[in-house]
Amino acid sequence: MPDAPLITDIAALLGLSTEQAREIRLEPCGTGGNNRVYSAEYGGRKLLVKQYYRHPSDARDRLHAEDTFLRYAAVAGIACVPRTVAADARLGLGCYEFVEGSKLEGPDVSAARVSEAAEFFLKLNDPAHRAAARILPRASEACFSIGEHFAMVDRRTAQLAGIPDNADVDRAARDFVGELAAAWEGVKHRIAREASGRSQPLDALVVEQCVSPSDFGFHNALLRKTGELCFLDFEYAGWDDPAKMVGDFFSHPAVPVAREHFDRFVRLTMEFSPHARVLEARARLLLPVFQTKWCCIILNEFIPEFARRRRFADPGVDEGGRKRRQLEKARRLFASMEC
Repeated sequence: MPDAPLITDIAALLGLSTEQAREIRLEPCGTGGNNRVYSAEYGGRKLLVKQYYRHPSDARDRLHAEDTFLRYAAVAGIACVPRTVAADARLGLGCYEFVEGSKLEGPDVSAARVSEAAEFFLKLNDPAHRAAARILPRASEACFSIGEHFAMVDRRTAQLAGIPDNADVDRAARDFVGELAAAWEGVKHRIAREASGRSQPLDALVVEQCVSPSDFGFHNALLRKTGELCFLDFEYAGWDDPAKMVGDFFSHPAVPVAREHFDRFVRLTMEFSPHARVLEARARLLLPVFQTKWCCIILNEFIPEFARRRRFADPGVDEGGRKRRQLEKARRLFASMEC
């Protein structure tokens, strides 16, 4: 059970009296890979509370990214996200609308649901509201050229090369990373060759930035009782490359989106730009970059700094068991990659 100081901070954030603070009932939600997440009930009201991870080794301001994104969504009249109730950077706390709903499973990912996700993205990038989006930061790991995307994955593969050799599962992960890194070199060479061989090089056009939910996918959504989706978790959101949004959407392993939906999703979402056809081609070409990136992200469990975040979010996590599950997920994604 969360300790009394956290309840005191939540009461202060919400402007509650001492008497009202004593009514708060706080329960861990069991969600959130980086943050501690709770439901808070008081006076017949229920909120979601996030206690954001902060550490000197990780400079990302997750609270600012999420709060700013949700405030922009409110200005844009987007109803398929939670409302911000209160947030305080000093306390590292955010209070949000508690969304009642069920998680999606693979069979739930229909063409209609994919279209719903595309419509959400298009609303975020409606020309009528994009000027208000100037307040948004760059998304986490935002890149705007093929070279930047290559460098980002290079950094991730290099970081994984230093996995500590502590147990059998660690050694198995190191062997897999060697195989992944070799395949990545082939991916880079193929993409560079194809990009340079086009009549209009895909990086010659200044990439039109998009407002991206980041970490976008059905793993970060709930199905409301109304039958509509509510999208969640925007701590990495901001301005980004549209190709990265697409690649992340089709690479996240938690609730996979079938490849059969790829062409239609890309066609729908890139309509936000007058350069839609160029951006479509770019998204197709760069998909293996993001598949490789997600293989690396899945293996973050083996990196000590990431393990600290996991322990913060869930002090009772079975680290050995989680490592084995993540390694198997990475192997499955790698087997499906379009190298």
